[in-house]
Formats: sequence, structure tokens, C-alpha cells
Amino acid sequence: MFEDWYLNELFSKKIRDVWKLTDYYLLKLIFNILDNTGILNQLKTAITVNEILKKQNYQPKVFSALKWMLDRLSLDGYLKIINQSELKYVLTDKKMEYNLAEIKEKAKRMAPDSIAAFNMLKLVADNYPSYLCGKKSGIDIAFSPENIEITNDYYRNNLFYNTHNITGAKILNFDMENRKNPTIIEIGGGLGGGTKQFVIQKLQKNNSISNFEYIFTDVANKMLRITKKSLLNITQELNCFKFKKLDFNKNLADQGYAENSVDIIWGVNAAHVAIDLRFTLNEFYKTLKPNGSIILAETVRPIGNTMIQQELLLNTLDDYWNVKLDEKIRPRHGFMDWTDWVNALKTMGFSNVETIPDMRILQEQYNNCYIAVIRGKKQ
Repeated sequence: MFEDWYLNELFSKKIRDVWKLTDYYLLKLIFNILDNTGILNQLKTAITVNEILKKQNYQPKVFSALKWMLDRLSLDGYLKIINQSELKYVLTDKKMEYNLAEIKEKAKRMAPDSIAAFNMLKLVADNYPSYLCGKKSGIDIAFSPENIEITNDYYRNNLFYNTHNITGAKILNFDMENRKNPTIIEIGGGLGGGTKQFVIQKLQKNNSISNFEYIFTDVANKMLRITKKSLLNITQELNCFKFKKLDFNKNLADQGYAENSVDIIWGVNAAHVAIDLRFTLNEFYKTLKPNGSIILAETVRPIGNTMIQQELLLNTLDDYWNVKLDEKIRPRHGFMDWTDWVNALKTMGFSNVETIPDMRILQEQYNNCYIAVIRGKKQ
């Protein structure tokens, strides 16, 4: 059921086709970044990332962001790696023929609500030379007053990002069906896209919002205010909602979330930024009631392509890399494979761990699955 919905309704052919255009757009943007910084010329002869850093007088902290761009071009054959032990990159004869304006215009004709993603990619790319040379941080790029509307639009009105919120909210509603007056905590709620989708789906189904307690949380008071205001534009029925701060990198009981008190903990693209995922998942486990569910809607790395577009920006954020690696719980920085999430929840004691829809089925039919909802239950 969910697999058919995922492929036929959520990820329609239109979405899949426009998603390809964003990938072409990204490749051209990366090419332009390297050209504008002079790095492209250096790549005419085999060179390592560290050698580029030295030539450009860049700080070591941009190593990962620069390597990511080179690896992304290598993935599509614009660069090749000629020394696996030392990772020397060199340009190939493949020509970059994508045109940014033409790609964006084609996407606009196909899906006007996809343009927020193109605008965000362009914003980040335009500022990348300043990031690489240390003049700007990722926060400066995405959250400065002059750029904040592009960032807000990306998370609020983005065809692609909305799919995360829709999927997570659908599974949340599905999980709630057989629970009586459940208490729900949303972690890392941000601008409230997941909450709004939850409310919209509730209203569409029974035109009523009742018989549950929903605690919307974030580490920033500003996000709590923004989300409450946004929900009031949808409905005045907010009696079931509370808006509270929560930092899942700290003990939850000390923040007023008692052990064995919550039926469902869920979040959209939040848990992967936990500094110590083992600690955070354990806090979630303790806070849930027996038979309580954890529902994580997460961007995951697609089969055959270990790189995700959002990382062009995320690589510039210190928090993206400031996480504790753990072979059993978190084997890599940033976004993980869906199988890693399943293993992490099982390792932390959750039972009946599954992906909804079943990603084993989806990845056989669509090799660019980039959203998974992982659900487990407290025994």
C-alpha cells in the first residue's frame, strides 16, 4: 500500500524528472565555483585536495566541502581519480554543456513549486568562493537578513522538501490510529513543515483536531513562535498543542520530559544532527512509554549515489561534521543509509524496526530513494 503511494503519488514521474534537472543544475554550479576560484585550471594536472588548499591558501576546515565537490564531478565523469591511495583528481575530456537558465526555465514549466530548490542551490553556489576563502560561514550564507527568505522558501514551499514532511506526517497519522489520546513529541521541528502536514492530513480526514497532545519542540524560541503563527493560519484549534524548547543532545528528564511519558516521538530530518546519536536515541527510548513509537523521516543516501544535493550547503555548517562517529550506531557523518538507521534503532533496543514504506521494495523500482521513514517500538 505505502509503496504504491510513495512511487505513484508522492514521487510522481514529474517529481522524479524535475529532480534530475536539479542534479544537472548542481553539476554546472560546482563547475562554475571551481572555475571562478581558479581551481578548475589547477585540475588540468593531477592534484590532491590538500595541494589545492595550499595553492589557494584555504584553511583545512574547508577540506571536506572541497573534496565533496570534486567527488561529485568525478561521479559523473568530469574528473577522474588517478591515484586511489593519494586521491589525485584531474579533469577528463567530458564537456560541461548544461545551461543554468535553460534548466531552471524547463523546471519552472514542469513544476513551478520546484524553483525554491534551484534558488537555494544558486544562493549557496554564488557564496561558495567566499566560504572557501574564509570570508563567510554557512550560517552567513543561508541565514543572513538578505538571504533568509530564500532559505525560508526552501523549507516551506519546496516541492522536494515537502515530500519529507508529507511522508513523516502520513506515517505519524497511521501510527496514531490505534492509540487512545496519545502524547506526541516532535523533535527539531524547525519551521513546522512536518507539523503543518500533520494538521492538514488530520483536517482532511475528519475535519477535527482532538484526542491527543502534541508537543512541538525546537532548540530555538523563534521557531516555536513561527510555527504557532503558521498553524493559526490553518486552524484555530490549537488546544491540543504545546510549544516547548527541547535539546535532544541533553538529558530529556532534566528538561521536563519524564521517562515513560510519551507515546510517539517523531521528527523530520532532525535526528541525524545529534552530536552523539547513541545518547540521543537512548534518551528517546527512556522517554517513550512501553509500546511507544519512534518515527524518523530522514534523508538517506540513494543506491549508487552516495552524494546528496543538500550537502552543498550542509558541508559549510560546522554542526554537520561535529558529530560522534560510532561503528554500530553512526558509521558516517551527515545523512546515513536507511539500513544504518534500522541497525541503530535495533542496537539501542527498539523492536519491530521497519521502514514505512518498505525501502527494500522501493530501491528495486527507484534507485534514487532519498526519503525513508524509520519506525521502531519500545518493548
